[in-house]
Amino acid sequence: MLGGFLVLHVAVNLLGLWPARFQAAVNRIHGLGAALPVLEIGLIFIPLTIHVALGLRTLGREKLKFGVEKHHHGSDLRQWLQRVSALILLVFIGFHIGTLHRWFGGRFDPRNAFNSASQAIWQFWHGLPAGHPGNLLFAEFYLLGMVAAVYHLANGIATGAEVLGFTTTPAAQQRLWRICLVAAPALLLAGVAVWHAFANGSLSDIGN
Repeated sequence: MLGGFLVLHVAVNLLGLWPARFQAAVNRIHGLGAALPVLEIGLIFIPLTIHVALGLRTLGREKLKFGVEKHHHGSDLRQWLQRVSALILLVFIGFHIGTLHRWFGGRFDPRNAFNSASQAIWQFWHGLPAGHPGNLLFAEFYLLGMVAAVYHLANGIATGAEVLGFTTTPAAQQRLWRICLVAAPALLLAGVAVWHAFANGSLSDIGN
């Protein structure tokens, strides 16, 4: 469910390459009215809370040690990177929601979707241009968050399918892992395109 939301979120934001289309998509989403917060809570926030709680329990038990005594599937490196990416994601998601979501006083304005999102990402420090090192640091954090999200999703699907018994043979497990190895760079490339799309609106104002 969370992986599906990530793919959908990237797909919608990819329309930022065409700001008018992005605004139209945001209008349709917010046109759901009272159903929108219900969907956000039921399909995103509750699953995310459960996932974070279970992940923190695992981190509390295994810490960030390399080569823990027991893990379900995958190499020691993959399992270690899964926990590292989880920590990065935890910080990134909190930052992303806090700076953009309306429930937390975020800066995203659905009536001015492209510009408000661009400024929130690229001009975290008000009054400073997008190219200022302080703003670039926060903007580049979005790239790190995207890398962590893509790895966490791809490795999580590959190992989770084994744990849940969806891939019961070595051949099926290798096939799914190869699919993830192809899909992950494609999703990451789409994420970088989103990042670049929203950069265009703010970086043009560097000298202002």
